[in-house]
Amino acid sequence: METKLLTKFRIFKLVFESNVHDHGSMWTYKHIQGEENHEFDSEKEALEWVHENPEIMIKCREFVILPVYHLVLA
Repeated sequence: METKLLTKFRIFKLVFESNVHDHGSMWTYKHIQGEENHEFDSEKEALEWVHENPEIMIKCREFVILPVYHLVLA
């Protein structure tokens, strides 16, 4: 029996948040508004989507493409 690993990717915007109470700051990952469930089969496919949707990506100039889960198909 042959098994196959399937990975899905999502685009997250990077947001720099600062906390006044503890004087700390950090980068956090946030979903792109309206695109929370948009998944891609590869990083290349996600980058192509970014190039095709500049109006959405203008709002989040800093972004990262991350694997969100893996499936093992048997």
